[in-house]
Amino acid sequence: MGGARRPAVDVFPRAWSNGPRNRLRRSGEDPAVSSEIAFVGDVHGNRPALSGLWRALVRRETSHVIFLGDYINKGSQSAGVMQDLIAHRRAGRASLLAGNHELALLDAIDRQDLSGFLKMGGAMTVKSYVGRRVGPDVFADFIAAFPPEHLAELRAMRTAYETDELIAEHIPSNSPTAKFHISAHIPVGELPRIGSRTARVDTGCGTDSGRLTALLWPSLDYMQVNSQGEVVP
Repeated sequence: MGGARRPAVDVFPRAWSNGPRNRLRRSGEDPAVSSEIAFVGDVHGNRPALSGLWRALVRRETSHVIFLGDYINKGSQSAGVMQDLIAHRRAGRASLLAGNHELALLDAIDRQDLSGFLKMGGAMTVKSYVGRRVGPDVFADFIAAFPPEHLAELRAMRTAYETDELIAEHIPSNSPTAKFHISAHIPVGELPRIGSRTARVDTGCGTDSGRLTALLWPSLDYMQVNSQGEVVP
């Protein structure tokens, strides 16, 4: 197993903004924030990468993992990714934030219209749940195969994770804060971009050449696996 790597230093302009947050707050001596925790970027349906990174974090005895959203679409195994993440959350080892792809799926389900969702790579997610060629009524086939517990988990996802020292959310924010800000959403290349007050950790997972990155707090080191789930040395 490769060790944690020092950050590639870069400071991004905070040019994106979010609406009102639905935050999971942690403070004081909560064990989830009193030792090393990890923040993981976009997974996008790559189950081998998720499994490989999870194993590496378990070997490090990382106490808690915050996933920053975009678990579905692009890759071929969105259903399996969701199943694994839900299991980790229910075991108390992870917190799951909603990304824009999860929010788009919820909106599509509520409107009973997948057209917009399909335009952002949702066909791979539909296929991963249905497991066969879909009929003319794509929504009916999908919702019949979509587990109610997955829908409940999607609805329960917060959009931000906040402690006394940091804020983590899917989309980079331009809201003024003295806290360290961690985000994903925008691919930044093979390496995460980690500066004095911000970190961006979407390194393209869900594509053949993409990597899945975990930022380690409070050290600001990071770990990565490739698309096959192998630790990048």
